[in-house]
Amino acid sequence: SVKIAKNPVPVLLIVALIAVIGFQIDPLIAIEANQNNFVPSDMPAKIQMDEVTEVLGSASTADFYVQGGRVTDLDTILWMKSFQDFELSTHSELTSATSIVTYVLAYNGGVMPQTQSQLDAVLDKIPSSVKDRYISGSMRGVIHFGMINLQIPQEENLKKVMVGDIAFLQPPPGISVKPVGSFDLFTALIGGLSSSKDEMTYLGFALIFVFLALVYRHIHAVSPLIPIVLVVGWNSVAMYILGISYSPLTATLGSMTIGVAAEYTILVMERYSEEEERLHDHIAAIQESVNRIGTAITVSGLATFFGFSALCLASFPITSNFGVSTLIAVGFSLIGAIFVMPAVLSLMGQFTEWMEKRKSATHKAENGDSS
Repeated sequence: SVKIAKNPVPVLLIVALIAVIGFQIDPLIAIEANQNNFVPSDMPAKIQMDEVTEVLGSASTADFYVQGGRVTDLDTILWMKSFQDFELSTHSELTSATSIVTYVLAYNGGVMPQTQSQLDAVLDKIPSSVKDRYISGSMRGVIHFGMINLQIPQEENLKKVMVGDIAFLQPPPGISVKPVGSFDLFTALIGGLSSSKDEMTYLGFALIFVFLALVYRHIHAVSPLIPIVLVVGWNSVAMYILGISYSPLTATLGSMTIGVAAEYTILVMERYSEEEERLHDHIAAIQESVNRIGTAITVSGLATFFGFSALCLASFPITSNFGVSTLIAVGFSLIGAIFVMPAVLSLMGQFTEWMEKRKSATHKAENGDSS
């Protein structure tokens, strides 16, 4: 701790560089939203599902909800057909399209009606048990696109393109068409995880800063935040190297790290403040504070580390990855408190001493002028 305190700038430059790299590569870390990857690959239910999918093909569908004044109008039905044909001819990922249009063609000899009265007559022929699957009254309808088995990022790209196609083809006035169901839910989950994890982290930083500022009302109050910010950056580097993706659980890593690291760094800062007030020497205060509280923090941190390590033995990948991420957060938080805090406190101590000397010099100069 004394060596670090006497050479704070090189230490902070090195650890800050690693953190900056982490913040830069964080967007490159994959976001796992495929629920099939959350369970063990040898799980009997998953094996059976994979076998059925291999025989029958993918059961995934891209569903679109059609809503408006009159979904059963001829111009809306014609637009739905043109939309289906365009998507099937444009996207090789789509294998089929089923909607009320499919049964209108089936009950009208394979051709589209030319007038509204002809369309109404065909709709009356279609049994209600069939018709109710694809339209509800005259204001709501659905289009089911069958598709090959895709990963969630691929589904997200497909959804974006298809939504763009809807805008390009321009539905009839008063008609809206938008993706729904699991096709929309799980693809939206990627964007939701990406934005929410960042929002949680930034909010955690802000709340910690406000709390420390209100409690301590001193420049030392910001010192615990510096190691915490660095640790969050280190987390990304570790996840990237280990190939750990973000999931609904690991997305909380940033905010969880803030909570764990804040405890350790605040303990060191509080002890330093007491020793500095007693010794009036920031280097000696750092040595004394780390000497007195370092062992307790280390043992506490390692106990937490080994306690959470049990999660790594879970058979479910989503849980085991969360366990590894937790170990990364706890381990780096401990390193931040023991190795980075002395450097931060050393700079803070030097700054405080400089401010006091400047204030003293100003005070002497004012007294000299007045005399």
